[in-house]
Amino acid sequence: MCLLAVWLVLSVRTAAAKADSGPDSSYVAAVYEHTLILNPDPQVRLSRTAALRHVHQNLDIYDQQAARAAQQGAQILVFPEDGLQGFNFSRSSISGYLETIPDPEDESWNPCTEPQRHNNTEVLHTLSCMARRHSLYLVANMGDLQPCPLKSSPSSTCPPDGHWQFNTNVVFRSDGELVARYHKENLYFEQAFDSPPQPEIVTFDTPFAGKLKWTSSWKGSLGLNMCTHQCWPAT
Repeated sequence: MCLLAVWLVLSVRTAAAKADSGPDSSYVAAVYEHTLILNPDPQVRLSRTAALRHVHQNLDIYDQQAARAAQQGAQILVFPEDGLQGFNFSRSSISGYLETIPDPEDESWNPCTEPQRHNNTEVLHTLSCMARRHSLYLVANMGDLQPCPLKSSPSSTCPPDGHWQFNTNVVFRSDGELVARYHKENLYFEQAFDSPPQPEIVTFDTPFAGKLKWTSSWKGSLGLNMCTHQCWPAT
């Protein structure tokens, strides 16, 4: 967890393939530095209803900024780490904010058009509809609750309380489909979250992030990185 909400702590970076440097290879990316509406007592556990009421105060601001970004021609918008719920939670007090985020590598899902497929995914639904409404790729940060064992690491040791909690980046395509999910590995005084048992390298394709030299089509991949990861050579 980064201590200042104004830090640029959630970023996208170009993947290994190099793009042409010509004028047609550019695209517009926007980053919003959010003045977060905080939970005044993050150590106290909230009901799901109260947690959603708090998160939606920040989501309303996100939606306003998404509209501004779209009006200025942005194709992708990146929101900051901890921008929805805040920080300084305990493992139990953050529970009302968590949603179980499906892995886009296992299933294709558009939360905006299929909100009933998964229960308790109101935040995912709102972000998905935001991306769809403003025709933006959208990157946001939230908490992910995953049962044991993990599909990606079935032999890993389960946390004592029987589930995993991850600091997570999610990416939505401009039509609202969930296209990437990334769990933060190098936590920074984040008692609410677990490090994933296996490091994750997550990328997603876009129609705009570079014209690859060996093709004639528009296709580029972006990768996800977060906060203190930039201090670790392995990431």
